[in-house]
Amino acid sequence: MPERAKALAAVDNYLAQLTAADLDGIMAAYAAEPTVNDPIGSPPKVGRDDIRAFYASILPLQPKAELIGPVTVTGAYAAFQFRLALTIGENPVVVLATELFRLDEDGLIVEMTAVPDLEAGA
Repeated sequence: MPERAKALAAVDNYLAQLTAADLDGIMAAYAAEPTVNDPIGSPPKVGRDDIRAFYASILPLQPKAELIGPVTVTGAYAAFQFRLALTIGENPVVVLATELFRLDEDGLIVEMTAVPDLEAGA
């Protein structure tokens, strides 16, 4: 179970790397055999290759992530809500997302589950 400080740092780092559109930085935040459920209910992305391809498809949309409220931490889990601004074509889109990370002892993301809401973000 990671320390609270590691969990908070993991969330801050993830949002910073996403905003910087740093694919290698995002991937460095993940453990060796991660899973991403984004959006929740879609087929999971399993393994580094699938997850890298997932983020590579998002980064051209110029993501800008802003944390909303506190990060809640219980054991190996960190939950947080953030606003994600994207540019699709010439249109700005804002998504409100709630994410849940399961972290390893080193504070790396083992599993990420995202619950995005396109209507609440505007």
